[in-house]
Amino acid sequence: MYLARAKLNPKNTDVGPSMDGRMRIENPWVEIQSEGPFVLEVDRECVKRFNEKKHSPDKKIDTTLIPEPFIGNPRSAKLVLLSLNPGLADGDAEAHARPDFRAAMLHNLRHESQKFPFYPLDEQFEQTPCATWWLRKTRRLIEECGRERVAKGLLVIEWFPYHSKTSGLPKKCLCESQRYSCQLAKEMVGKGALVVLLRSRERWAMCDGWFSELPPPSSLQNPAITPANFGEDLFKRMRQALGC
Repeated sequence: MYLARAKLNPKNTDVGPSMDGRMRIENPWVEIQSEGPFVLEVDRECVKRFNEKKHSPDKKIDTTLIPEPFIGNPRSAKLVLLSLNPGLADGDAEAHARPDFRAAMLHNLRHESQKFPFYPLDEQFEQTPCATWWLRKTRRLIEECGRERVAKGLLVIEWFPYHSKTSGLPKKCLCESQRYSCQLAKEMVGKGALVVLLRSRERWAMCDGWFSELPPPSSLQNPAITPANFGEDLFKRMRQALGC
C-alpha cells in the first residue's frame, strides 16, 4: 500500500531537531536572490562548513547554480517523487544563465503558476541538462499520459536542495531549508498524493519513519519511472494518480 496516509505521523518526534518542523514553516525559497551565489541566508553557514570539509571538487556544493529543492507545483501535483539532491552536469551553468530558464526556476521556487509546473518538460528547455535527465526518467509516463498532464501532476522533492556533481552527503540533516522540504513531502501525503521513493530511504526516514517503508526502485542508479523499475502495480498507481 503506497498511499497509506493514516500511517504517516505528521507529529513524528523521532527525528533530529532540525527536521522536526512541528510549527508550520513558510516557504524559505521566496528569499532566494536573483543573482549568485545562490544560497539562502539560513543555509549559508552550513554550506560553507560542508564545502570546507570536502577535498574533492566533485563533492562540493556549487552555489553558482540555482538550487532545486523541488520541481513542480504542490497545488496541482498528484504524484510525488522523493530524491536525494540535484546533480551537476556539463551545460548546467549555461542553462542557468538563460533568462527564460532562470525565470522558470525562480517561479518554481516561489510556487508561482506556470504552464509547465514541472519545467524540465517544457519543450523550450529540452536542450538543458535538467530536461535531458528528466525526459529520460519520465519518458514512459509521458508516452502514456502526455507531457502536459505529467508536467502538471508531478512534483519532485529533493532531500538536499543544492547542486553537486556527486552527493557526498552525510546521513543527517545539514541545512535549515531542509525542514521545508520535509514538511512539503508530509503535506503532500496528507493531501492524498501518491508518494514514491527514488533515492535515499534512510535520509527520508529522518523526515518521517513512514517514508522508510516506501520500496526503492530496482535500480537506484537509474531511477527511471517504468514498470520494470517499480513494478506493474505501482506504475499503474502512478498513472492513475496522474489521471491516465
